[in-house]
Amino acid sequence: MRRPARLLLWCAAALVLAGVFAAYLNPHLAVDLAARLWACF
Repeated sequence: MRRPARLLLWCAAALVLAGVFAAYLNPHLAVDLAARLWACF
């Protein structure tokens, strides 16, 4: 894989992870997701 493509892929992955971590700063979202996951069982 060429270097610019790899750099772009790493930046995209970091942006996705930052978005996930920012979403978990809202406690209601984390509780809601846990309740949805628990409802599957």
